[in-house]
Amino acid sequence: MSFSSLPRVSRVIVAAAVLLACGSGLLAQTPSQTGSSTGSAATPAAMGAAASDPVVISAGGAQLHASEFQALLMSSPAQNQAEMEANKRAVADELAKMLALVDAAQRQGLDQDAAFKAEMLLTRDNALAKALVDKLQAAATPTDAQIQAYYDAHTSDYVQTKVRHILVGDAETAGGPNPRTQAAALAKVQQLETQLKNGADFAALAKTDSDDTGSKAQGGELGVIAPGQTVPEFETAVKALPVGKISDPIHTRFGYHIVEVESRAPQPLPQVKAQIVEALSTPVVEAQIDKITAAAHPVISDSYFGPEPAAAPAGSAPPAAPAAPATPKQ
Repeated sequence: MSFSSLPRVSRVIVAAAVLLACGSGLLAQTPSQTGSSTGSAATPAAMGAAASDPVVISAGGAQLHASEFQALLMSSPAQNQAEMEANKRAVADELAKMLALVDAAQRQGLDQDAAFKAEMLLTRDNALAKALVDKLQAAATPTDAQIQAYYDAHTSDYVQTKVRHILVGDAETAGGPNPRTQAAALAKVQQLETQLKNGADFAALAKTDSDDTGSKAQGGELGVIAPGQTVPEFETAVKALPVGKISDPIHTRFGYHIVEVESRAPQPLPQVKAQIVEALSTPVVEAQIDKITAAAHPVISDSYFGPEPAAAPAGSAPPAAPAAPATPKQ
């Protein structure tokens, strides 16, 4: 398997790792570049170190030791490490090309360029900041008991509802081509509501009368939806609707909906554990970051960046968030 056949993300990771290594001095240089005397005798300790950590890739004046190669693999995202470990040779081939470019760039003095130095300094600082945030996140990881308690107190937040609907659009529906007036749409949806509550087949009516082209062929099936996936009017009505019941007409910016809830159940804890860990740990980490920032007494030049924006008046409402789509994204 060639490295070029690996997913692009793996190649980008390898390239980024090499650049980061170069900027941090991880890549070893040949003796002539480090000032070692040519012809000087190697000490037994040096010979032992070389044997235990040999150079595994070299190109021009740049070298990579076995320990450094492993460090680069381990610094990649966890989901890529197994793939890269299984394709070491392909990864090494790509690294050799990068080392050759690094060597040529250094010989041309590009590593002394001010823009390059600034970029590498920022890369180093970002890596350091991320390392600290990772440490804070590890320390803020909640216990299993805390996760269970949060889940028990917020079970309703993780309820999944299986629904199907019939949509009757009108001329006021954003982006909709339907020429039907809103009054005509309401009249039609009320007729459909009557038919359904008198026992008409929901799927059959959805296939013939729904204006939702994404679900009508499936009998109006929207599948399983979770809190926050639909616009508020739709979500509120669905949440209050008992399983197996037909809703009254629900009006959203997409038109009028008739909905049936087919099932409703909370997601098992293992499926939402990662979300709960994030919900519990994020505020702790953010508070620690704020504390660290305050202790550092940061100063930002008003003359260079402009004055700090004035604080919003007390009690003022934040900007409205954009509405979610009326139906889940397919």
